[in-house]
Amino acid sequence: MSWNTFFKDYLNFSRAERFGVLVLCGCILLVLTVKWTLPYWTKRRTVDITAYKEEISRFRRAADSVSLAKGQTDQLIYVQSAPDLFYFDPNRITDEEWEKLGLNERQIRNIRNYRAKGGHFKRKEDLKKLYTIPATQYRLLEPYIRIGNESSGKQVAPETHLIPDTEEPERPVATPHQETKLRIELNTADSSLLVQLSGIGPVLAARTIKYRNRIGGFADVAQLGEVYGTDPELVERLASQLSADASLVRKIPVNTATFKDLISHPYLNEQQVRGILNYRKLQNRINNLDELMRNHILEHEDAEKIRPYLVFE
Repeated sequence: MSWNTFFKDYLNFSRAERFGVLVLCGCILLVLTVKWTLPYWTKRRTVDITAYKEEISRFRRAADSVSLAKGQTDQLIYVQSAPDLFYFDPNRITDEEWEKLGLNERQIRNIRNYRAKGGHFKRKEDLKKLYTIPATQYRLLEPYIRIGNESSGKQVAPETHLIPDTEEPERPVATPHQETKLRIELNTADSSLLVQLSGIGPVLAARTIKYRNRIGGFADVAQLGEVYGTDPELVERLASQLSADASLVRKIPVNTATFKDLISHPYLNEQQVRGILNYRKLQNRINNLDELMRNHILEHEDAEKIRPYLVFE
């Protein structure tokens, strides 16, 4: 094929084809022209956000004012509402006397309910553990608290009631009854008994009983540290006042237990429970805990932890 034939066949356009090419080029040129000149034809709209910014500024100033006022109120409310401070015993004081000390109706009701359920204030700090007395108010009342002291009800001179004496108040002489430490068995104690321990309030006592029911009882006092809200220091401090009767622990019969029975115990996870059930199905019976450890169903640490709660009948 010659070059003349090539150009004639592939590069030669008919009249209609030439017209189509011209129209296409014209359209492309028109689109490019509109794109380049459009910004000059239209006016950019400027949005005025001055009013919006001013509104935000007013809102922030109002919020800061409320926050400042609240902070000042928190600092002054208890001084203003407690004009009649006097020495008192929180275990014997009446509702009217609480009101004179500046407590509101809700605070008085909470303290009354606490005492009605057997709650007892053994130390000054126990009053603060109810979470109904804010720290600011407690600091004002603390110098006048007399646990077991007959001076409850003694009025303080009016000119000194807003600025409590910062000197250490006289401590009453401990009686033999006060020196006797309370002994509590964890598996039989109720909330009213647990709250008598220093460091355990109504909330922590309720959590302790809930966790005790969940694991089937305490086999060791150290397990108290597993309750949410406790710490090793608290358990160590209370250890001499506590005991755990392991014979009261609720046992799980491994050879007849269902998946639900085993998985409900917090010391066993789903993988371990399925391993126990599959092994039991294969062997028909599990003789002891060591058998589960030898077959790597339970690690040694996990096995020792769950040991008090399993029985192989």
